[in-house]
Amino acid sequence: MSIDSAPFTASVIDGGEPFANGWVVWITKLQMLAGTLSDSGTTANRPTKNLWIGRRYFDTTLGYMIWVKDSTPTWVNGAGIGV
Repeated sequence: MSIDSAPFTASVIDGGEPFANGWVVWITKLQMLAGTLSDSGTTANRPTKNLWIGRRYFDTTLGYMIWVKDSTPTWVNGAGIGV
C-alpha cells in the first residue's frame, strides 16, 4: 500500500466499534514519513532503516541537507554529489 492509496474498508476489532484496520497501517506509514521531515544529526548517525529514494536528512556535521539517491543507499548533497 502506498501513502496515496488510503484504505476505505472497515472491520470490527475485539467486538468494539467498526474501525478500518487498513487505516492503522496507512496512518503509521504517514507518521513515519512526517517524522523524517525534521530528521537531523551527525554524519555518523545517519538513518540506516526506513530509507527510500528522496528521503532527506540534515547532516549537522556537514551543515546542510542531504538526500538518498538510490537503493544502495547513496547519500547526496543538493548538487547530486555523494557525501
